[in-house]
Amino acid sequence: MSYTKISFFHFPNKASKWWAFKQMQLAHENLAQVSGLNFYRLMGSGAGEGFSIKPDWSVYTLLQVWDTEESAINFNQSAWYQDLLNQINGEWHFDLSPYHSKGTWKGEKPFVLEKPEDHNLMAVITRARIKWTHLLPFWISVPAVSKVISKQKSLLFQKGIGEWPLIEQATFSIWNREQAMKEFAYQQAEHRKVVQKTRKLKWYKEEQFTRFAVLNHSGSWPNSTFENLPKTL
Repeated sequence: MSYTKISFFHFPNKASKWWAFKQMQLAHENLAQVSGLNFYRLMGSGAGEGFSIKPDWSVYTLLQVWDTEESAINFNQSAWYQDLLNQINGEWHFDLSPYHSKGTWKGEKPFVLEKPEDHNLMAVITRARIKWTHLLPFWISVPAVSKVISKQKSLLFQKGIGEWPLIEQATFSIWNREQAMKEFAYQQAEHRKVVQKTRKLKWYKEEQFTRFAVLNHSGSWPNSTFENLPKTL
């Protein structure tokens, strides 16, 4: 059984933000050699709701799929991770159980799907690699969807994340009702319109959509962003 988690890290000043930015290139030498880490993505984040053209230099995230939870715990003692902890003033971690996934992530299907566990919180990662020739129409369409999604009462948290600005974009969102998420994804007019455009005009070179049960979340953060989330079952 694999173990999936996503971690958010907050960098408080210019020196730490510069360290984090450099790790987008330098960290891979360390992360690629970590025992038991089957898949990872180190990503920056965007300001605002969902996909964002404006970066948030203070927040970076690490998505991880481990062979076991023990391997993840051992990683916390590694030299690279200890360096990371010395740079941040906030971290928040989500333990996830993937139960539905479509598409690929750079040709891979990284998540080992499991039977859904009882949960009162669910998370969604929506990821897309946008074709260079379709960047302008995609980003023109984003604000209308962002405005609508911010009004969804069942949406408890959303953050735009990504490996490359503008091109490789994803969102991580948390919902308290799966049906509400489905209604937004498949029935909300503005979102449905954009989805139809992506299919018809083939905006994406690759995409993936994955649902998770949120098994646990914990950490410390410089504001109440995560602390206000309901506790898991």
